[in-house]
Amino acid sequence: MNDIRKVDIVTRVEGHGLVELILDRARVVDARFNLYESPRFFEALLVGRRFDEIADIACRICSICSTVHKVAALQAVEQAMGIVVSRQTGMLRELAVQGGQIESHALHLFCLALPDYLGVNGFHELAAIGPERLKLGLKIKKLGNMIQEIVGGRAIHPFNLLLGGVGKLPNAGEFTSMGEQLEEIRGEVSGSVAYILGMKELLPPIGLFPVCAVGGGAPLFGDHLVTNTSLTIPAHSAASWLDEQVQSQTNAKVSNFSGTDTYMVGPLARLAISMPVEYGHHFITASIGSSVKARIVELQLAVERAKVLVEGFLSGGINKEPAQAVKPAEGTGTALIEAPRGVLLHSYRFDSEGICCNANIITPTAINQSAIAGSLKKLVLALDGAEYSQVKFAAEILIRCYDPCISCAVH
Repeated sequence: MNDIRKVDIVTRVEGHGLVELILDRARVVDARFNLYESPRFFEALLVGRRFDEIADIACRICSICSTVHKVAALQAVEQAMGIVVSRQTGMLRELAVQGGQIESHALHLFCLALPDYLGVNGFHELAAIGPERLKLGLKIKKLGNMIQEIVGGRAIHPFNLLLGGVGKLPNAGEFTSMGEQLEEIRGEVSGSVAYILGMKELLPPIGLFPVCAVGGGAPLFGDHLVTNTSLTIPAHSAASWLDEQVQSQTNAKVSNFSGTDTYMVGPLARLAISMPVEYGHHFITASIGSSVKARIVELQLAVERAKVLVEGFLSGGINKEPAQAVKPAEGTGTALIEAPRGVLLHSYRFDSEGICCNANIITPTAINQSAIAGSLKKLVLALDGAEYSQVKFAAEILIRCYDPCISCAVH
């Protein structure tokens, strides 16, 4: 009889999940992944709500990802109501989303992943042997929070991002402060790129699954999905293609991708779709262990993009424009956006009174479940014959490579 050992607490991830390692005598022969955190039924909570309540509720799905949830929900509701926001509003929302990207990637790189590479068990040990790296990560994260706070009103669950526009506009002094801090951080991030790209991978080579990302708009934004298997899926068909199904082993729905394959989303997927030329040689033989490299590249790209946006406001000024009045209407809207961990979809249908009749939210970690489970099985094969403790350690690192936000997945 096989012995099943549960790694009940996967540490340094957001939320609660476990890995089951199946042993035949002393040999690990299989692995299973389970997101057991209690579901919160946000989609059911949104049904029956007015259109102008949707985004404020939906962004409560997560704290780390709250800004990107808010923007995705706003875009979906506006589409359903026939509202097109101004270019300025679009740029401010993009700046807030880039702030979230900076915050999340800094947290993962310098606080959650780096302990593995330095051979320590968490923040307290990292602070002892690598205090400067930890301080830098927290400094970058603080800047990402500041950007979200200035644009969104607060760093978590922003209230200043509104249907049809924004509330209080940042002033010149705030843009100047952001620009100066982004310039300072840009140099420090650049100094970390070579360090992190040069780190030795901790996992055996584990091939990537086919990848999927959002395309067709500004960085991280778009109106369709693209894959490296030559598929293009428009936003209105994305939920059908992702084809989420309830499965017994997890509290998050699992994407079936219309039965075509298993796809992965996130930083590695985005770079596989659109790789900056100067970094391509670092990813020629990319495997899932390359995720830390992908995040430092994306962190630099996010800082650079945020600085471009801030400079645009400083040079062109900011126009005083009140948020558009939005009237209730019957309609359906679907928004696609890249959250730090990958593709995020918000889709809503409203009746003529603007009451939500249907809500569908598909999150990156829910999409990645099949890829994580498949990667664990590949890991077991690659480490065939290794001791249980070695497989257990590698399995936890592999899951952290996906940086799962389990709270989002079980929304």
